Amino acid sequence: MLLSIFFGISAFLVFVLLNIPYAVVMAAIVGVFDLIPGIGATLGISLVCLIILPQGIWLSLKVLVGCILLQQVEENLLMPRIMQGSINMNPVVMFFALLVGARIAGLVGVFLSIPIAGVLISLFDIDAMRGEAELEESACQDKT
Repeated sequence: MLLSIFFGISAFLVFVLLNIPYAVVMAAIVGVFDLIPGIGATLGISLVCLIILPQGIWLSLKVLVGCILLQQVEENLLMPRIMQGSINMNPVVMFFALLVGARIAGLVGVFLSIPIAGVLISLFDIDAMRGEAELEESACQDKT
């Protein structure tokens, strides 16, 4: 939810900078579609670009490029940090789990890979694959 709010607000700023009419509505569309895991942001961006297309192809391309840049920032910089805090998993392990899940089971694997990796890390008590916050906690408990 936090990522979708960020994406909606940042898309709104891009739309205002590009003088897009109904920027709030367009940003809301992008933000709501971003709630769909995996492909939602792409669907939202595509829909907004199609809505803006009659106003000019260059404007639509500017919106497309701006939103794709925002999506990459969200998915590559913010998402691993936020997800690490919520499931306490190393971002590298999370990325690897997504790759393996997508390769083995496609789109369903993408959705199931992070929860399965979290269960395996907890089940086998693998400290090297946990996030930094839990490692500091366990180190403090070991000292006492």
